Amino acid sequence: MPIDCEDQELLEGFLAETTELLEKLDDDLVALEKSSDDADLLNRIFRSIHTVKGASSFLGFDLLVKVTHKTEDVLNRLRKGELSVTPEFMDIILEATDLVKVLVNDIKAGEIQEREIDGTIAKLLPLLSDTPPGQPLPVEPPPAVSQPTPASPPKPQKPTVSPVPEPATPPPARQDPPAPAAVPQKTGGEIVAKKAVPPPKPAEGKGDDLSDNTTVRVDVKRLDDLMNQVGELVLERNRMIQINQDLQQGEAEKVDFNEEFGKLTKRMSFVTSELQMQVLKMRMLPVDKVFKKFPRIVRSMARDLGKEVELKIFGEETELDRSVVDEIGDPLIHLIRNAMDHGLETPDARLAAGKPRGGTLVLSAVHEGNQIIISIKDDGNGIDTERVGRKAVEKGLVSEEQLAAMSQRELFDLIFLPGFSTKDKASDLSGRGVGMDVVKTNIKKLNGLIEIKSEKGRGSEFILRLPLTLAIIQSLLVDVEGEVYSIPLSSVLESLRVDQRQFHLIGNREILKLRDMVLPLVRLESIFGVTRQNEKNDFCYVVVVGTAEKRMGLVVSRLVGQQEVAIKSLGKYLANIPGIAGSTILGDGRVALIIDPVGLVDGGDSR
Repeated sequence: MPIDCEDQELLEGFLAETTELLEKLDDDLVALEKSSDDADLLNRIFRSIHTVKGASSFLGFDLLVKVTHKTEDVLNRLRKGELSVTPEFMDIILEATDLVKVLVNDIKAGEIQEREIDGTIAKLLPLLSDTPPGQPLPVEPPPAVSQPTPASPPKPQKPTVSPVPEPATPPPARQDPPAPAAVPQKTGGEIVAKKAVPPPKPAEGKGDDLSDNTTVRVDVKRLDDLMNQVGELVLERNRMIQINQDLQQGEAEKVDFNEEFGKLTKRMSFVTSELQMQVLKMRMLPVDKVFKKFPRIVRSMARDLGKEVELKIFGEETELDRSVVDEIGDPLIHLIRNAMDHGLETPDARLAAGKPRGGTLVLSAVHEGNQIIISIKDDGNGIDTERVGRKAVEKGLVSEEQLAAMSQRELFDLIFLPGFSTKDKASDLSGRGVGMDVVKTNIKKLNGLIEIKSEKGRGSEFILRLPLTLAIIQSLLVDVEGEVYSIPLSSVLESLRVDQRQFHLIGNREILKLRDMVLPLVRLESIFGVTRQNEKNDFCYVVVVGTAEKRMGLVVSRLVGQQEVAIKSLGKYLANIPGIAGSTILGDGRVALIIDPVGLVDGGDSR
């Protein structure tokens, strides 16, 4: 049923605050399992649930109040030392938190769904009994009770003070009987569940995230800096208008027009660069927005797989553009699932291999130039390239001849092929041949690169290299028979002027021997069908681009120079053109295509 709330501003405030609290709650709960004696952490968890309960009670979201109320009472007993933290205890609290997220998502969607909450509450109630801490807690199903006809309460009025007061002392825990009492339901936002609809599993992808992708919080200082730069831009605009008026009225000769216009150009360039940087900073978000959901996921998977895993996170404060943040969640989920299921061994297997019982999974992020490097590293059994090759042949993904000619790096890359899996039998976690190919596809969409390092028996590392932003890039402009193309500078390794008589043909493919490397060449004029305008010159330029350890030389007529360009979409009709990542507009108004080096390198063998 639709939400009936007169004060939309109050509702939006509730959703914003609750979303922020719940995003942090998962991380805090997983940390509590490892630091059960941390009183500050436990109090923060209690306050989060208490705040959600108070706000939802004020707005009349009764199902949400019921779940948070029982959860709060259980956490209060934990604070008093009447309960102890065990994996089973945490399973119940985390299940209740998941149900709270589901109910909040229903409110956010604006349409209340029928949800079954009695099963979760039945698991919380024994924790409120007088069973001594540390003893097994029976979970009894609640007896059937009749639900009374919902009453219609008055609509909530806008308060003159904060609707969620924080008490100086927490409310005492109530000793509830095993059966839930029949409480009249309100119609201010929730309805009584009429059929059992199990809540979904914990959020794992960006689609299940509670965060609002249409808004972003900005530091006030960044807004002040932006306003200062806008003020500078206004001053330069006024100066430009004045110079134009002088020129139109024939008074430009009274001053040195060339000198004044040159100064204006430099100032405009400086101010717009600063303005661009300030706007970019406003769009930047810490990667912790994605990382914070992983402790919960790792804990859940470790229990399902019967493994002991310690997750270490570094560099969570590293910032990147929100457009990238929104897209990297799913690839990282797949990589973590892969490391948990395929990489890390069971405790017995690790002991037999002379390793500690518990495995270690390290997730880190760091800035490197105009890129962010994200690494997922485990100390598991590494990638068995022999088994990978055998499976690829069995599935018909490569031939025996192709396999024999592959380097170790190419063998690693086989796991990214669609349909590839080393699992003989599919399970809930893996084995269907999807996952790693999705990772490569999504990273490619972000103009990023993925690299694998692995040592059999010692572990694996997956390294993602992503641009800080998808809107503006540093690029190398090149000329191909009069046509200008833009090559992302992040993929350019070097450029050199070469005598074409040094080119050699192998098969029907041009190559260049560059130092100790054989470099395959691609002529952009042939790739994009550019008509030759001049006679073939002996000398040309080769731009060496690379993805991971793959290299390729792009043959161009001349180098135009380095320039910062804004990426423009080609639209849905020209989307997914091989070798093209988008377009930009040059200073003279011409449109230049932006080359996709990853697509050219990956598709080079087929050309």
